Amino acid sequence: MIPVDYTVEKFYEFNGGVKYSRYLNNYQGSCYICKEGLSWLKKKRCYYLVEKNYICCHNCGWRGSSTNWLIEVTGKTFKELLIDSNEHDKLPASFKTEEPQKRVNIEILPKDSINLLDKKQVEFYIKEQSVIDALKIISKRRIIHAVNRPRSLWLSLTDFVHKNRLVIPFYNRNKEIIFYQTRSIYPDDTKPKYLGKVNCPKSLYGIDSIDSNTDNILIFEGPINSFFTKNGVAVCGIQENSHEHLTALQTEQLRAFPLHKRIWVLDSQWLDKASNTKTSILINQGEQVFIWPREFGEKYKDFNDIIIDQKKNEIEIDFVLSNTSSGLKAKMLLGNIKCSKK
Repeated sequence: MIPVDYTVEKFYEFNGGVKYSRYLNNYQGSCYICKEGLSWLKKKRCYYLVEKNYICCHNCGWRGSSTNWLIEVTGKTFKELLIDSNEHDKLPASFKTEEPQKRVNIEILPKDSINLLDKKQVEFYIKEQSVIDALKIISKRRIIHAVNRPRSLWLSLTDFVHKNRLVIPFYNRNKEIIFYQTRSIYPDDTKPKYLGKVNCPKSLYGIDSIDSNTDNILIFEGPINSFFTKNGVAVCGIQENSHEHLTALQTEQLRAFPLHKRIWVLDSQWLDKASNTKTSILINQGEQVFIWPREFGEKYKDFNDIIIDQKKNEIEIDFVLSNTSSGLKAKMLLGNIKCSKK
């Protein structure tokens, strides 16, 4: 009932460095509520999804309808907002919401994707520089020999959003690709390092490879780290201060394994502030968490760092289990960690 133009105007007014994506029809800016920690204007993790009438921040975890966001930031009541929005001036031309492009049916993978694990496809496109560079990353990160890597890895050559990015497919238990995440392969890529499939619920990476005869499921932030452990799954990133960790689809996928113990394996709490904060939240919720031992946590940010440095293809489950705890013990171990990232 609150006009979109009014919400957009307030989004520009309160948030910092707002930009509009015509392709996705959403707005992105520095969050007014949390000020992005100490990263105001350096980070832009607050989104206004116009078509869903939804605003969320991937830093502080605030999420809700645009109306609730307006009440939060303006301090006005709903009735006052209605009156104000009906009386406000027309939105300046520079703020106006452009008509989104007409969406076509979403494909399983980005447009013109080739399988980097298919020798014939690679041979045909081997002169493409992006193919050469993607293969170098796969080799450098030792992905090709990883114990839990996907059965395919892709590169899009022409997709508007995902061109020249490594495409990681997420399979369901029927071995069908139902989601994907792309990763930049070039430092000067202006898009976020990781992008997910548009208008598609986030799935768990690795749910198709769970061994029902083992006792544990290891939950990682990103798929590449989960490539190197058996029964590793990934949630596609974490929201630092949010108390919600799984999407509805991911929760449903884990219900298929009720007897497995869930262990959260985040990035090093010694080197990553977001991981340190998220680990504390998980502990308070009674979850089992992997606490990085000092000799590894101060040296490596994540499991892939260990793999690269030690030239391994797998992190043994015993290493994870020996450093997993919950409750008071986990709180004490985490309390002894002084995160070096401010």
